[in-house]
Amino acid sequence: MVEIGMRDPDNTSEVLPPEVRYFQNYKPSYDARKAQERAARERMDASWARAEESRKRAQFHSHHMKKCREWGRENGFTVGTRGAIPKAVRKAYKEATGVEL
Repeated sequence: MVEIGMRDPDNTSEVLPPEVRYFQNYKPSYDARKAQERAARERMDASWARAEESRKRAQFHSHHMKKCREWGRENGFTVGTRGAIPKAVRKAYKEATGVEL
């Protein structure tokens, strides 16, 4: 009763009929709604976590693709500014740095 404002925290008197009706009629639906809200919040948090992880992976990949292109040009490979990086360049980059693309 304190949680929904029907009773003060210090009130220890007996339970009144409106409070009994509340527990019989409304409390189950209130609990169900709170459980649904909690589940929705957890799903949203998980969604944000997946999005953050995806963003980090994309950033990592983008960074190393750029480094691989630069490394390839510095080491005599022909590498374009866009598109796929040749397999030979990626393999040599992996052997040199340990990062697999």
